[in-house]
Amino acid sequence: AAMLAGMAGVAMVLLLEFLNNTFKSTEDVETKLNLPVLGILPLLKGKARGDVANMFKSDSDKSFTESIRTIRTGVVLSGLDNPHKVLVVTSSIPGEGKSSVAANLASAMAQMERVLLIDADMRRPTVAKNFAFPVGTPGLANLVAGTARLEDCIQSMDDNFDVIPAGTVPPNPLELLSSQRFAKALEVLESRYDRIVIDSTPTQAVSDALVLSTHANAVIYVIKSESTAIPLAKRGIGQLLQNNAPVTGVVLNQVDIAKAKKQGYSYGGYYDYYGYSGKEKEA
Repeated sequence: AAMLAGMAGVAMVLLLEFLNNTFKSTEDVETKLNLPVLGILPLLKGKARGDVANMFKSDSDKSFTESIRTIRTGVVLSGLDNPHKVLVVTSSIPGEGKSSVAANLASAMAQMERVLLIDADMRRPTVAKNFAFPVGTPGLANLVAGTARLEDCIQSMDDNFDVIPAGTVPPNPLELLSSQRFAKALEVLESRYDRIVIDSTPTQAVSDALVLSTHANAVIYVIKSESTAIPLAKRGIGQLLQNNAPVTGVVLNQVDIAKAKKQGYSYGGYYDYYGYSGKEKEA
């Protein structure tokens, strides 16, 4: 009976592993999507969304900070000859961490150049809340609709880092993003900033990301480790590529490093699991 119970337990584990059709490693991403992994971000337990969005600036987690720097380096190196001025960050479905990736990446890039973060996810905006802007702060929707000036919509965070929140949530976000007024506003902003990071809607929710990708020099696709279904990611990236979107690479988010190491996955080159970037121990 004990042997049968043990065999049944092993069989159940193997069955669940077989049915778990998600991305568990960088090798899964590169093999199944044929795209480079720009970097991975560790699983953060017990952190509020607003705290995660500001973790690079606060530098409260050295490994997380170093991971963001790795992603920044990957983005910069992928556009050495033709720098990616407009970056669009998207994912398959809500809850995969694209907004946190966009905010931290923009903050990291602001260490080197003048950067603007735009919340173009006007259906489920998070940037204003993550940065604790007052309720009613004008943003992208107000700018495109012509109800607020550009100067009123730009919120300065640091010397080189500005933010445009989503603003008043409109009933027709796709029409606003498809309009000539949005294209002209983006053209003006490109003349003022070295880099623009756009937090987009997920690809499988609505078509906003496809419209935004037409203005992008690079699209970064965020995948949640052991959560994003492989068919969903394939479908979302396929839609972008069919739209001739410049999909640059993937960020594998919320990776349980300890669990991955037990399963034999290695993240050398993507994540500082040696603790090299941490504080030196006292002798």
